Amino acid sequence: MKSIYLLLLSALLSVSVYGQKTDTIYYDSDWKASTKEKSSYYRITKPAQSGKGYDVEDYFNSGKIQMRGTYTSLSPEVKNGTFIWYYENGNKETETVYENNVQKSTQHWDQAGNIEARKIEKQPTFPGGMGNFYKYISENFRYPSVNNYRPKGIIRISFVVDKDGSISDVYASETLDPYLDAEAVRVVKNSPKWEPGIQDGKVVRVKYNVPISMK
Repeated sequence: MKSIYLLLLSALLSVSVYGQKTDTIYYDSDWKASTKEKSSYYRITKPAQSGKGYDVEDYFNSGKIQMRGTYTSLSPEVKNGTFIWYYENGNKETETVYENNVQKSTQHWDQAGNIEARKIEKQPTFPGGMGNFYKYISENFRYPSVNNYRPKGIIRISFVVDKDGSISDVYASETLDPYLDAEAVRVVKNSPKWEPGIQDGKVVRVKYNVPISMK
């Protein structure tokens, strides 16, 4: 009888521990933490099936998937593997492959499901790599001179790397705060020239999409 009791207790503890591993966070339309009642999106995080890191899924409040990917770390956020963003109609918007938070390849679709551009055989690169790019961002990003003004979240910046490596068509495709969005756009727009992308042996313009984490 004692062994049965211990077995039952062990099972209950296992269920309890497993339940604690799944987390749901709600966000408003600007991807700021929110209550369920005022949210536009929600995120479900759980241990990765591989046993390393976390599987993360973002959803529209309609219940349709908005993003799916795996992080090896949540604080700081480190992406690994394939991340897919979706339109609310269910079609893919962007598919990006990361290796230790470094973007290796990306592909975009319009809302009708059409590929926006061919897969690039050589992606544009920032001088010294993406680690240097984020270092450039952190060194040049200026917060407003207001005490404790530190909204947290992700700003996703879209831009084009032109054939000469210059940056154009910069905008915030995923917003957080009007001032911070504008500042992120400013910093990326003033970025040093990149090494341009190559397709079929020729230099080409490439649309790029990078997340900037505000912590």
